[in-house]
Amino acid sequence: MRLTKIICTLGPATHTPEMIRALAGKGMNIARLNFSHGSHEDHQKTIDAVKQVNAEDNRSIALLLDTKGAEIRTGDRESPIAITKNQEVVFSSHALPGETRPVIIVNYESFAKDVVHATSILLDNGVMSFEMIARNADGSVVARSHDDGHIGSRRHVNLPGADISLPSMMEKDWSDLEFGIAQGVDYVALSFIRTAEEVEEVAAFIKKHGGTVKTIAKIETAQAVANIDRIIAVSDGIMVARGDLGAELPYQKIPAIQDMIVSKCRAAGKPVIVATQMLESMIENPMPTRAEVTDIAHAVTTRADMTMLSAETAVGKHPAESVEAMSSILLETEQSQGPAEMPAGSHATGEHAALADAAVSMAFSVKSPAILVLTRTGKTPIAVSRLRSNLPIIALTESPGIQRMLQAYHGVTALLIVFDADPEVTITHAFSAAKEQGLLISGEKIVLISDTRAGKGTVHTVHVRKVP
Repeated sequence: MRLTKIICTLGPATHTPEMIRALAGKGMNIARLNFSHGSHEDHQKTIDAVKQVNAEDNRSIALLLDTKGAEIRTGDRESPIAITKNQEVVFSSHALPGETRPVIIVNYESFAKDVVHATSILLDNGVMSFEMIARNADGSVVARSHDDGHIGSRRHVNLPGADISLPSMMEKDWSDLEFGIAQGVDYVALSFIRTAEEVEEVAAFIKKHGGTVKTIAKIETAQAVANIDRIIAVSDGIMVARGDLGAELPYQKIPAIQDMIVSKCRAAGKPVIVATQMLESMIENPMPTRAEVTDIAHAVTTRADMTMLSAETAVGKHPAESVEAMSSILLETEQSQGPAEMPAGSHATGEHAALADAAVSMAFSVKSPAILVLTRTGKTPIAVSRLRSNLPIIALTESPGIQRMLQAYHGVTALLIVFDADPEVTITHAFSAAKEQGLLISGEKIVLISDTRAGKGTVHTVHVRKVP
């Protein structure tokens, strides 16, 4: 079983049940909906298509709503504007009749105020860069281009070094989140998060609206990196969003920052996603570059929970091939790491962590090929996943929501069964479901975390069973 999970962004190339089914068949675990684009009506159709595939194919594809966030973008243009190196341009939040230099409209009225603290002005995650020359009394900014290029509609603008005045969650984001709660999405990825308080505000909103959506903080600003420990503590998961992060900070620092965040998330037991440009070349080409293969493999060696595809599956020419390529790289790298070893220096705190420690230790002792966990809340398989033993974790639950939630965790394959009042009957159901999916073979010794009868009640146990 592949241990590292795959998130696929759905878009014009992949929003139909047929394409969603194809991506799932190649290895997609979570479907990402990018709310920077499309209407609620568009996303409703995609959500319905995912739910249709889940119901018809007995799958548990989870849904991730990715907010637009407080991003600065250029305005709409009928055609791209050509810019040459060293040319002066004017950035403005409003039209400038009579201005002879090219005018780049931005959707941010405080642009002139915040740009003073920026080291440069970047478009399209650094494809083009500009240096500020002057601020005008009308609120416009004169800048000089460092590059030749073309500027089209709604291009993303970064101001490295500036503390943007906009809140991380805009009015549209709150509306989108409320829509997602009503639709039962499983995760929300919060764009341009800078502080832990912003995540806590979202969590309070979800609770107020009766939702169970889990929060994923996207780390893509210098402020977020500076506040990473507090953000991890209050989030349900983390995304290393390397596109904007690489524009906000010197690109040579990104690998070390990525590894630091992955390590901190593992220590905290929070799922972590490595995202952006992982198979960028496959938007156009049917095969990845060797550098992209190595990038994905590195995410595996650091034991990240998930890797993500963006434009590759949303608008690319080879969406299914991109998932297949990513899955094969993940699996091959996992297998090349050799046999799993008992994690050293484990310090279990709490019942779920103690059960996980005992199960992994026992699994190595008896050479169990996997760990079987019966769970109502998902907490115990998450605790086992945190240990990164490289042993597959087969989680059995009676909740479809818990089954989808567990899609985000390293090594966990969740199956749906009916829990019986008699723990032994439930265990029988668990073995049957795992065998039916080809995850277990009769005669194998398997470590099982489950309830068992003790007097008039039940207790949690870790023990070895032979697969019937």
